[in-house]
Amino acid sequence: MEFLRNFFIDGFVQGDYTYGVVHVLSIVMVLVFIPLLVYRFKGKDSDYIYEKLKWFAIITLVIFVVRRGFDVYKGRDFLDTFWPFYLCNLNTIVISLAVIFKVKKGQEFFIITGMLGAVLMFVVPVGVFNDKYITITILDSVLSHYEIVIIPVVLLVTKAYVLDIKKSWQVFAGLFILLFNVEVLQPILVNRQVDYLFVRGTLPFTIDGVPQIIIMLFSIALYVYLIYFIFYAVQGRIKFKK
Repeated sequence: MEFLRNFFIDGFVQGDYTYGVVHVLSIVMVLVFIPLLVYRFKGKDSDYIYEKLKWFAIITLVIFVVRRGFDVYKGRDFLDTFWPFYLCNLNTIVISLAVIFKVKKGQEFFIITGMLGAVLMFVVPVGVFNDKYITITILDSVLSHYEIVIIPVVLLVTKAYVLDIKKSWQVFAGLFILLFNVEVLQPILVNRQVDYLFVRGTLPFTIDGVPQIIIMLFSIALYVYLIYFIFYAVQGRIKFKK
């Protein structure tokens, strides 16, 4: 019982364990799982891939809900707990549902931004690895970010999902909607303001005199079109001169 209480509620040995054993192992595992799954699904049709990834999505979504249920039990506001202010939270919910119900269209925003959010978490895991051992909170964060990077990469590499640069506007439209969600709706819904999108200089890359939101927008645009470039190049849709 003590183990379960520590795992779900109290934690074991709390502190900042960024780049500790659990953090490093989580990075190693994601680097192992991606090529293994790509190899496993190579040559398979999209229905088969979605069907197999469905169980990963279901487990991730269940852990996502259970973790937040315990947060509410510990006294956190329900709406503040479950409303998807974080980009990664929104991606976890939508990508999970898309895979579970085999929604193969309209995922441009989530496929591209999911990978970005996951990479940022593993590189700059602010407040994630806050215990020496795995707790429900750490498990939820790791699984959610595994999902939003592993599933998009697997879908793209196996061609179960095909990016279309003509739909890139969806990515930016989604980001502006999320910006409105965080900067405008957040104080209205939960009566507080948290910099969930790192637009106020809480990330390590800043330029004196330049608003962080401008840096973020430029960086995201560069990232988005780099993903399209890499995807098209791998697909052979970009011809390089010899």
